[in-house]
Amino acid sequence: MKSKAIILLLATIVCWQQSQSQTKSKPAPIGCSTIEPQKTFKLDTTDKTRGLADNYYLWDNGQTIYVKMMSGSDAQKQMIERYAKEWERYGNIFFTFVSSGPANIRVWLDNKGGNNSQVGITANALPQNTKTINLDTTSFVNPEYTHTAIVHEFGHAIGLLHEHYSPLAGIKWNKEFVYSELKRTQGWTKEDVDANLFTQLNVSYTQGTTYDAKSIMHYPILKGWTTDGYSINWNNSISAGDQALVAALYPKYGNRAKLSPRFYIDNFTKMDIIPNAAKQGISLFPSFKITTADASGSVYFLAIFYDKDGNAIKAPAESNYNIQGSVGCYRSLVLSADKKLTANKSTPLDFELFIPYSAIPVPSSTEISARFIAFLKDGDEWKPLYSSEAVKFKLVK
Repeated sequence: MKSKAIILLLATIVCWQQSQSQTKSKPAPIGCSTIEPQKTFKLDTTDKTRGLADNYYLWDNGQTIYVKMMSGSDAQKQMIERYAKEWERYGNIFFTFVSSGPANIRVWLDNKGGNNSQVGITANALPQNTKTINLDTTSFVNPEYTHTAIVHEFGHAIGLLHEHYSPLAGIKWNKEFVYSELKRTQGWTKEDVDANLFTQLNVSYTQGTTYDAKSIMHYPILKGWTTDGYSINWNNSISAGDQALVAALYPKYGNRAKLSPRFYIDNFTKMDIIPNAAKQGISLFPSFKITTADASGSVYFLAIFYDKDGNAIKAPAESNYNIQGSVGCYRSLVLSADKKLTANKSTPLDFELFIPYSAIPVPSSTEISARFIAFLKDGDEWKPLYSSEAVKFKLVK
């Protein structure tokens, strides 16, 4: 099984890891260390709506999104609900805050985790006891910035991306100065800055041709950060461009102009790893649900193998089970829209990943682990759907 078609997949796994926490040497963090999937892009300028968003991670149009506060005072919870609901004015989407039962979005308040959010329906991939938005109360330094931080993160939660990622912005960054300043004031590494400030998306993610410097999804650009003096102050309200974008993504009348496959995986409960003497290898049975919407797409289900220290096991270059240099196996399926499917939720088990013993270059009786990973493929796009915790087992050949 040659893996040229999925050579870039492992590089995107980092999108499932929380960005480093921001230090608190300044009372107001610059922005959010938002958890956004890395992407492989294609040029597409046919969509003439506005803004910067990820169509693959949008909620259903007209959907009620359930939100649960996992911490915070009653006053804080009421404030967050009030600010989050500002997005409802402009699009056909609704937030209902609940105190019990399942929720699509789970909000945690602390004084050390930074401001960050999962993007759109990627929140569904996380367990119900896991936060999908973190709000750092040390950034609540004044009512204006508190409002900005909350509305910004809920913008990500409905699928919006950072506006300064736009390739149409033309920002001439003074990168070395920015690296130095954000290390000093925010504790950000070079990688943090690159991911949260200097990322540039392809034109297909602009949803058209408008760069909105007033967007609440735009970071401030401070004096000295650019080589030509360009700067932007804090944007503290939802701009006209933001309003138009949300109206296009979640139209109150009619349908979305652009439909992309929107898949999500949830209810991952376990992955059974069973020696298969008949086939001389290992059978892996991940248990999960997958929901599809809007358009058909290809899904790649992978298992990647790791040593006892958590390092991916290196695969021989000539191996048919080499995925970007690591030992792994996969299956791909084409799924149509509007399906709710399950894997390994009943007996007999109905979905198997398999790898022969000969493909895993470690001795018998070695403690190793495997991670279940899933991606949506649509044309040239690879969209992360899920990455499980590593499941440990003893390899007995």
